[in-house]
Amino acid sequence: ARYQNELAGVDTELLAERFYYQALSVAPHIGMPFNQLGTLAGSKYYNVEATYCYLRCIQSEVSFEGAYGNLKRLYDKAAKMYHQLKKCETRRLSPSKKRGKDIKRLLVSFMYLQSLLQPKSR
Repeated sequence: ARYQNELAGVDTELLAERFYYQALSVAPHIGMPFNQLGTLAGSKYYNVEATYCYLRCIQSEVSFEGAYGNLKRLYDKAAKMYHQLKKCETRRLSPSKKRGKDIKRLLVSFMYLQSLLQPKSR
């Protein structure tokens, strides 16, 4: 279902997500479904959701090697976004736009901190 979504343009994302959660209910010790859920999450919430899924995959009894590369890619993006955010000026924004920028800054900073706390073994 995920590949139909990516390749054929058929909106099957919710169906794919359901199948991965069903796989986890059958074999919760296998990390691969978490990796796939991370891929489905894409960049939602500035990659926080995908990062959670990749970390769950890595911490699973039977992890998936590809999750390490996926996680590293997200951490690299977070570092880049973090350094770009430091340059942004938010003083002249309306309160609603400032709130949105503050939320983005929080999530990107959280991701950057996560990347700094991760062991560099892989």
